[in-house]
Amino acid sequence: MRTSLHLRASGAVQWIIVIAIVGVAAAVCAKHASTNKAQEQELATLRAETKELQQLREDLKEMAKLKAQLREAEGLRTEAADLPRLRGEVQQLRQDKAQADQLRAEVAQLRAQAQQSRQLQAENQALRGQAQQFAAAQQSVQANAMKNACIVNLKQIDGAVQQWALEYRKATGDPYSLQDPKLLQFLKGSILPICPQGGVYSPGRNVGAVPACSVPGHAL
Repeated sequence: MRTSLHLRASGAVQWIIVIAIVGVAAAVCAKHASTNKAQEQELATLRAETKELQQLREDLKEMAKLKAQLREAEGLRTEAADLPRLRGEVQQLRQDKAQADQLRAEVAQLRAQAQQSRQLQAENQALRGQAQQFAAAQQSVQANAMKNACIVNLKQIDGAVQQWALEYRKATGDPYSLQDPKLLQFLKGSILPICPQGGVYSPGRNVGAVPACSVPGHAL
């Protein structure tokens, strides 16, 4: 009897232990299930945050692109604003280039004219030299012609003196005067000739001496 009771008590304890173990296991399972659910919720939250972060990253990239486009647009606006000024500068540069080309052409023309002027000056100088030589030669010819004419006059005067001396029986060494009307009658027109160069005639010292002219070189 006691043995049977003892066995029954042992069986009850075992059942109690089993029930306790099952309860503990159930609690553990419940806790584990609760933990898994919390972890799943946390994981879902993390996934949502990760997705949100990824979206934020995409938004940041898009924003960076937009900022770059904005800077590019601002640069284009600045260039567009500078475009009229640049066009004006280009137009001014074209005008300056045209003026420079015109000035070059004028300078080239002036140089050509200066070269022609120098050539004309050289030719003019040569012509002046030739003209001076011609004038000197002409003066020399005229001087010789006047000298020869003066010598002809002196010969006429000397011939008249000789005729006068012969006509009036004047001897060699007798004095005479070129103003004597008796002597002048033996000259053409009874007039004493005039030196072409303005020289003054003077008689010789006496009959037999040739008359003279005051111009140097005019002599018999």
